[in-house]
Amino acid sequence: MDFSKISAGIFGIIFIVVLYVIIYYALRIMYKDIKSGGRRKRPAPSRGNFGLEIFESGKNTDLKEGSVIPVRTDITIGRKEDNSIILSDQHVSGNHAKVAVRNAGLVIEDLNSTNGTYVNGTRIRGRLKLSNKDEIRIGTSIFKVLS
Repeated sequence: MDFSKISAGIFGIIFIVVLYVIIYYALRIMYKDIKSGGRRKRPAPSRGNFGLEIFESGKNTDLKEGSVIPVRTDITIGRKEDNSIILSDQHVSGNHAKVAVRNAGLVIEDLNSTNGTYVNGTRIRGRLKLSNKDEIRIGTSIFKVLS
């Protein structure tokens, strides 16, 4: 036997081993796809889909009635520029109210505003849990809770 036949045999065996390894991994991937039935992993549950519909814009020209403001994190409402929702109404305090997502629900908190925050016609003190279709009145603006 000469060296070229031995090296050809070794390379042939290595080629066959590599080929079988590739086939093994391809079949393993196909098996996992078939086993899952085409289902994909579901994303982690979100904290909810909440929103505030602008029911009446009042004296605020920047708000469009019927539009919806999504609530995914804390939203602050007031006249100051650093608020999430800026209301240009003389009856609204600089930092008037805060709407937050807590325990898969919405909570509103009055931030010691001068003229108050009203939910369904009642002035609130501190925090209050919101329900679907609750009406929030801040100054001359009215928001409807969507959950």
